[in-house]
Amino acid sequence: MKKYRIIVSGKGAECYVHKVNTDKRVRLIEGKVEEDKMESEEIAEILGVDFVTDSDDIFLGPYNDPELYYITVYDENDSVVWESSDKYEFEDVQMEFKFESDEVLIVEDYTKGQFYIYEVELEKDFDPSLLVPIVTEIGERVEIITDLIYNEVELSYYKEFGDYWSKGITYYLN
Repeated sequence: MKKYRIIVSGKGAECYVHKVNTDKRVRLIEGKVEEDKMESEEIAEILGVDFVTDSDDIFLGPYNDPELYYITVYDENDSVVWESSDKYEFEDVQMEFKFESDEVLIVEDYTKGQFYIYEVELEKDFDPSLLVPIVTEIGERVEIITDLIYNEVELSYYKEFGDYWSKGITYYLN
Protein backbone atom coordinates (compact mmCIF):
# COMPACT_ATOMS: atom_id res chain seq x y z
CA MET A 1 0.00 0.00 0.00
CA LYS A 2 1.13 3.51 -0.77
CA LYS A 3 0.27 6.45 1.48
CA TYR A 4 -0.77 9.80 0.04
CA ARG A 5 -1.76 13.16 1.48
CA ILE A 6 -4.18 15.25 -0.57
CA ILE A 7 -4.42 18.93 0.33
CA VAL A 8 -7.28 21.07 -1.00
CA SER A 9 -6.69 24.80 -0.69
CA GLY A 10 -7.44 28.10 -2.38
CA LYS A 11 -10.23 30.66 -2.15
CA GLY A 12 -13.72 29.64 -1.21
CA ALA A 13 -16.46 29.90 1.36
CA GLU A 14 -17.81 28.66 4.63
CA CYS A 15 -21.58 28.96 4.34
CA TYR A 16 -23.99 29.01 7.27
CA VAL A 17 -27.58 28.45 6.20
CA HIS A 18 -30.60 29.56 8.25
CA LYS A 19 -34.20 28.76 7.36
CA VAL A 20 -36.39 31.83 7.67
CA ASN A 21 -40.14 32.22 8.05
CA THR A 22 -42.15 35.07 6.52
CA ASP A 23 -41.71 37.39 9.52
CA LYS A 24 -37.92 36.94 9.61
CA ARG A 25 -37.74 37.30 5.84
CA VAL A 26 -39.64 40.61 5.91
CA ARG A 27 -37.44 41.99 8.68
CA LEU A 28 -34.27 40.99 6.79
CA ILE A 29 -35.57 42.56 3.56
CA GLU A 30 -36.56 45.77 5.37
CA GLY A 31 -33.11 45.87 6.97
CA LYS A 32 -31.52 45.48 3.50
CA VAL A 33 -29.45 42.49 4.62
CA GLU A 34 -28.21 41.75 1.09
CA GLU A 35 -27.00 45.32 0.73
CA ASP A 36 -24.85 44.93 3.85
CA LYS A 37 -26.91 47.51 5.75
CA MET A 38 -27.35 45.39 8.91
CA GLU A 39 -24.92 44.50 11.69
CA SER A 40 -24.35 40.80 12.29
CA GLU A 41 -25.70 41.13 15.85
CA GLU A 42 -28.99 42.49 14.49
CA ILE A 43 -29.21 39.65 11.95
CA ALA A 44 -28.48 37.06 14.66
CA GLU A 45 -31.23 38.54 16.83
CA ILE A 46 -33.74 38.21 13.97
CA LEU A 47 -32.62 34.61 13.37
CA GLY A 48 -32.88 33.80 17.08
CA VAL A 49 -29.22 32.73 17.44
CA ASP A 50 -26.23 34.10 19.34
CA PHE A 51 -24.09 34.52 16.21
CA VAL A 52 -24.84 34.37 12.46
CA THR A 53 -22.42 31.42 12.34
CA ASP A 54 -24.63 29.35 14.68
CA SER A 55 -26.24 26.93 12.25
CA ASP A 56 -26.74 23.19 11.85
CA ASP A 57 -26.25 23.57 8.09
CA ILE A 58 -22.62 24.50 7.40
CA PHE A 59 -20.75 23.96 4.13
CA LEU A 60 -17.04 24.58 3.52
CA GLY A 61 -14.77 24.41 0.52
CA PRO A 62 -13.04 26.19 -2.32
CA TYR A 63 -15.07 27.69 -5.14
CA ASN A 64 -15.57 25.33 -8.07
CA ASP A 65 -13.24 27.26 -10.35
CA PRO A 66 -9.79 25.89 -11.29
CA GLU A 67 -8.30 29.35 -10.87
CA LEU A 68 -9.50 29.38 -7.25
CA TYR A 69 -8.79 25.85 -5.98
CA TYR A 70 -5.45 24.10 -5.63
CA ILE A 71 -5.13 20.39 -5.07
CA THR A 72 -1.71 19.01 -4.19
CA VAL A 73 -0.94 15.33 -3.66
CA TYR A 74 2.11 14.22 -1.68
CA ASP A 75 3.53 10.73 -1.31
CA GLU A 76 4.79 9.22 1.95
CA ASN A 77 8.19 10.91 1.42
CA ASP A 78 6.48 14.33 1.25
CA SER A 79 7.27 14.63 -2.47
CA VAL A 80 4.67 16.25 -4.72
CA VAL A 81 3.26 13.60 -7.06
CA TRP A 82 0.52 15.76 -8.61
CA GLU A 83 -0.95 19.23 -8.39
CA SER A 84 -3.84 20.85 -10.20
CA SER A 85 -3.19 23.76 -12.52
CA ASP A 86 -5.34 26.88 -12.83
CA LYS A 87 -6.80 25.34 -16.00
CA TYR A 88 -7.43 21.84 -14.62
CA GLU A 89 -10.86 20.40 -15.40
CA PHE A 90 -12.13 17.30 -13.61
CA GLU A 91 -13.24 14.47 -15.90
CA ASP A 92 -16.32 13.92 -13.73
CA VAL A 93 -18.16 15.92 -11.06
CA GLN A 94 -20.77 14.83 -8.53
CA MET A 95 -23.25 17.67 -7.99
CA GLU A 96 -25.34 18.20 -4.87
CA PHE A 97 -28.05 20.84 -4.65
CA LYS A 98 -29.00 22.23 -1.23
CA PHE A 99 -31.80 24.67 -0.34
CA GLU A 100 -32.91 25.23 -3.95
CA SER A 101 -36.50 26.15 -3.17
CA ASP A 102 -36.24 26.80 0.58
CA GLU A 103 -36.56 30.24 2.09
CA VAL A 104 -33.17 30.69 3.70
CA LEU A 105 -30.55 33.23 4.63
CA ILE A 106 -27.11 32.15 3.42
CA VAL A 107 -24.24 33.66 5.37
CA GLU A 108 -21.22 33.29 3.07
CA ASP A 109 -17.91 33.79 4.82
CA TYR A 110 -15.37 34.29 2.04
CA THR A 111 -12.33 32.28 3.10
CA LYS A 112 -8.79 31.55 1.97
CA GLY A 113 -6.29 28.86 2.93
CA GLN A 114 -6.20 25.07 3.31
CA PHE A 115 -9.69 23.61 3.48
CA TYR A 116 -9.11 19.86 3.69
CA ILE A 117 -6.31 17.40 4.19
CA TYR A 118 -6.89 13.75 3.31
CA GLU A 119 -4.61 10.88 4.34
CA VAL A 120 -5.26 7.84 2.12
CA GLU A 121 -3.65 4.49 1.35
CA LEU A 122 -3.84 3.22 -2.22
CA GLU A 123 -2.81 -0.05 -3.77
CA LYS A 124 -1.58 1.69 -6.93
CA ASP A 125 0.05 5.00 -7.81
CA PHE A 126 -2.15 8.07 -7.48
CA ASP A 127 -4.11 8.75 -10.68
CA PRO A 128 -5.69 12.25 -10.92
CA SER A 129 -8.24 10.98 -13.46
CA LEU A 130 -9.85 8.96 -10.63
CA LEU A 131 -10.36 12.07 -8.49
CA VAL A 132 -13.94 13.40 -8.52
CA PRO A 133 -15.07 16.48 -6.59
CA ILE A 134 -18.37 16.67 -4.76
CA VAL A 135 -19.60 20.12 -5.73
CA THR A 136 -22.36 21.57 -3.58
CA GLU A 137 -24.57 24.36 -4.87
CA ILE A 138 -26.17 26.21 -1.96
CA GLY A 139 -29.41 28.03 -2.64
CA GLU A 140 -28.41 28.58 -6.27
CA ARG A 141 -25.97 31.23 -4.97
CA VAL A 142 -22.70 29.59 -3.92
CA GLU A 143 -20.94 26.63 -5.58
CA ILE A 144 -18.08 25.01 -3.65
CA ILE A 145 -16.16 21.73 -3.57
CA THR A 146 -17.23 20.14 -0.28
CA ASP A 147 -15.50 16.76 -0.58
CA LEU A 148 -13.61 14.39 -2.86
CA ILE A 149 -14.14 10.91 -4.24
CA TYR A 150 -11.22 8.77 -5.39
CA ASN A 151 -11.77 5.63 -7.47
CA GLU A 152 -15.49 5.67 -6.51
CA VAL A 153 -14.73 5.88 -2.75
CA GLU A 154 -15.87 9.00 -0.90
CA LEU A 155 -12.91 10.34 1.06
CA SER A 156 -14.87 12.14 3.83
CA TYR A 157 -13.82 9.46 6.34
CA TYR A 158 -10.17 10.41 5.75
CA LYS A 159 -10.71 14.17 5.90
CA GLU A 160 -9.29 16.64 8.40
CA PHE A 161 -9.91 20.36 8.27
CA GLY A 162 -7.02 22.62 7.36
CA ASP A 163 -6.10 26.16 8.30
CA TYR A 164 -8.18 28.84 6.60
CA TRP A 165 -9.24 32.36 7.52
CA SER A 166 -12.08 34.78 6.87
CA LYS A 167 -11.86 37.53 4.27
CA GLY A 168 -15.40 38.95 4.66
CA ILE A 169 -19.08 38.04 4.89
CA THR A 170 -21.86 38.31 2.30
CA TYR A 171 -25.57 37.65 2.92
CA TYR A 172 -27.97 36.06 0.41
CA LEU A 173 -31.68 35.87 1.08
CA ASN A 174 -33.52 33.20 -0.91
